[in-house]
Amino acid sequence: MATPTSFKADIRPLFTEMDLEHMNGIIDLTSYDDVKTHAQDILGRLTAKDQTRLMPPPMSRGGDGPWSPERILLFQSWVNDGCQP
Repeated sequence: MATPTSFKADIRPLFTEMDLEHMNGIIDLTSYDDVKTHAQDILGRLTAKDQTRLMPPPMSRGGDGPWSPERILLFQSWVNDGCQP
């Protein structure tokens, strides 16, 4: 049986310094509790078709560009597994 995806080992490392800066004051992406509380909103932003809601923002808007499908699936797996610490 595979080990469930965890915040500490798998999810926290996905967020870049730029992500932390962009979300400062909105969601503390270093905080398990904050990310767990806002997991559905974060997932919605990771998969947003509207470029103004996309997280992280595209390079044209000062971000790193969208996450790869693999990274999004990892985050989705974490949510599906019950947002393990």
